[in-house]
Amino acid sequence: MKRSGFSLVELSLVFMAAGVFLVAAVCSATKIRQAASAQRVIEELNAIAAAGSRYYSEHGVWPASLADLRPGYLAQRSTTVNPFGGEYSITSNAFSLSVSTLLPKGLANGKSCGSEVVVTNQGDNDLISITTSPETRNWKLKYEKKYMYKE
Repeated sequence: MKRSGFSLVELSLVFMAAGVFLVAAVCSATKIRQAASAQRVIEELNAIAAAGSRYYSEHGVWPASLADLRPGYLAQRSTTVNPFGGEYSITSNAFSLSVSTLLPKGLANGKSCGSEVVVTNQGDNDLISITTSPETRNWKLKYEKKYMYKE
């Protein structure tokens, strides 16, 4: 007597394996989306810091808030909140401007973001900040002397 078809055990194993692959794909896609959103936050911090530098060069003082940058330095549609719900904040003193926000812990670190980005642990979140200072007009160029020898 020949049977055709699959047994219940075989079908359950196939569905279980497919479920494991599906869960792995969904988790991977979520992490990729979070990493892309974290990179977008870093780019927005850089844009705010650059706008603050332009504001400083034109007015001689650092902006006190994001509202100071809206009229001509940042796009009107830019938000004060990052995709993770943390607000962008500006802190300035006489010498520099610091732009910061909170991200979920572990999405960014100093090595993945660049040397100008500082990541500080804040419990369940990380404080991401970029500090900028006025652009200097004195360029410090390094020259290498090359000597040629005649044979």
